[in-house]
Amino acid sequence: MAAELTPVEALVPAITLLGFGAAAALASKALRLSPIVGYLIAGILIGPSVLGLIEESSATHLMAELGVVFLLFDIGMHVSLRELNESRRDLLRLAPMHLFMTGLIAAAALAMIGVDWAIALAVGLSLGLSSTAVVARILTEREQNSCPIGRSATHVLIFQDIVAIFLMIFASSLGDSDVGAQGLAGLVSDYLLGGASVPLYAALGLSVVQTVIAFCAALLAGKYLINPVFRTLVATRNAEAFTAFTLLLVLAAACATAIIGLSLTLGAFLAGLAVSGTPFRHQVQTEMGPFRGLLLSFFFISVGLSIDVPALLSHLPLVLLSAAGILVMKTALGYVAARLNKWSVPGATQMAFLLAQGSEFTLVVLSLGAIVAGLSSGLMSSIVAAVALSLALAPTWAALGVRLSRKLAERSKTDIETAPSATSIADRPVIVIGMSSAGRLAIDALVDHHIPYIALEGDPDRFLAAVADGYKVSFGDATNMKLVEAVGGSNARAVVLGFARYEVSLEVTPTITRRFPDLQRFVAVDSRLDLERYLDIGVRAHLAGGQPKGIEMVADILLTLDVPEPEVREWMEDEAERFAIGNTSSAEEKIDVEEIIEEAA
Repeated sequence: MAAELTPVEALVPAITLLGFGAAAALASKALRLSPIVGYLIAGILIGPSVLGLIEESSATHLMAELGVVFLLFDIGMHVSLRELNESRRDLLRLAPMHLFMTGLIAAAALAMIGVDWAIALAVGLSLGLSSTAVVARILTEREQNSCPIGRSATHVLIFQDIVAIFLMIFASSLGDSDVGAQGLAGLVSDYLLGGASVPLYAALGLSVVQTVIAFCAALLAGKYLINPVFRTLVATRNAEAFTAFTLLLVLAAACATAIIGLSLTLGAFLAGLAVSGTPFRHQVQTEMGPFRGLLLSFFFISVGLSIDVPALLSHLPLVLLSAAGILVMKTALGYVAARLNKWSVPGATQMAFLLAQGSEFTLVVLSLGAIVAGLSSGLMSSIVAAVALSLALAPTWAALGVRLSRKLAERSKTDIETAPSATSIADRPVIVIGMSSAGRLAIDALVDHHIPYIALEGDPDRFLAAVADGYKVSFGDATNMKLVEAVGGSNARAVVLGFARYEVSLEVTPTITRRFPDLQRFVAVDSRLDLERYLDIGVRAHLAGGQPKGIEMVADILLTLDVPEPEVREWMEDEAERFAIGNTSSAEEKIDVEEIIEEAA
């Protein structure tokens, strides 16, 4: 009988992981690296190949798997049917092109060096994924979450997260003949084929079936089970019970799928998907955030523990070449995918560089038993290190893409600044003058509600930045009435002033009132003095108090353009949520949707 662990022996691994995890997080922030890279380095340092402070054990494996469980739960909460429907163009065209062109080429390369086709397909497709955590942080730091580049990149990442679930099911089905390794695919294969091994096409097909069934079950559970339970808990006003039930939901769902032969992580993802359709998902995300961050750090440290440092050093040229290959190949193919989906050259360039890095999901796939058994130690360590290096270089690589896209925008400036044709005028567009944050927000709202717009920007730097971020902008001075007439001012539905320049507005008001008497103007201001002054000259001014800035003005614009109030309310809630990702807002900064709707109406 094996000797029982003493409390000290059981706690030492956890203490070691906590200590080095905290140090890695602080060091990564100071060096402006992805925390994932810091955790991998920490794992290598404390692993058997370097300091030997900790070894892989059942305890470390459990903590690592719980990290992936909470990661998948969080991702599930970000997937909703409404969001999938709104982003269907990117999900059905851009995202599949971006992933499968890269993934299949990577799979073919692995197969050419002798890796089994099934293993090569799983690993290759995982290399086609981009890092949700890294890209989300880059978009937040640049305040690009709401711009066309940010939205399409987010849609691509949502698609990739869903494919990653499928990949994990598929990779798990490639294991041994036991139920735990093969899952449902193995059981069905044994029943239909009399114990034969799982063919590649059968594993793929059954993985798709499992994924579809699981999605449907999660959606039904969220509507008829999870939502009523959360409503009851909220009514009790017991925060501890709410947190306890959320933890119970995650762990119970994970255990349930594991018991029937699937993975722990699939159950966690389904639990998150069930919560995503309820009005309580934001509170759940807040409650589970600390658990997710802590346990996920354990997973990445455990990946570092498994890296064979001598083998890695002997394959160092291969690692550097692989990291460069990941970045260059994904950038080139991402550019092609974006151009095929009618992105401009500057926009396609920035998109390609932004999504070029490897993914944390690649590390998850590489940790699965069948994949570990199918790859040599040297190749495994090289791929892990190459992905980690691509993650470390991602912010710099994305910044290079921004600079390059703006140079390309400047070269094509004469083509971009050409005034819109008469067909746009016939659609009665809204004219947006000035690509400020409020002006961009107005354009985002108009695009979401399929309202045509024409944007003008006279500042060269702001013009180039907006073009690089995917906006369609014309270059020119909006105080020139001939230009305003040329872009459709005489037939425009409204004008949005991105910048509050009272003296300019005062000067042009008599001319605008005489030549365009029915043209309504909107502006967001920062002071009550400007509010009163703009109202006096007939401009519909709004005091910008909520976040994102200018949302009160945009709500008024939508209502004035006859967008139904429920749609305006839903849009405002979505924008407030999108802004909140990665931002720390005080209670005073958060918007009161009902109050804004009432004032605008």
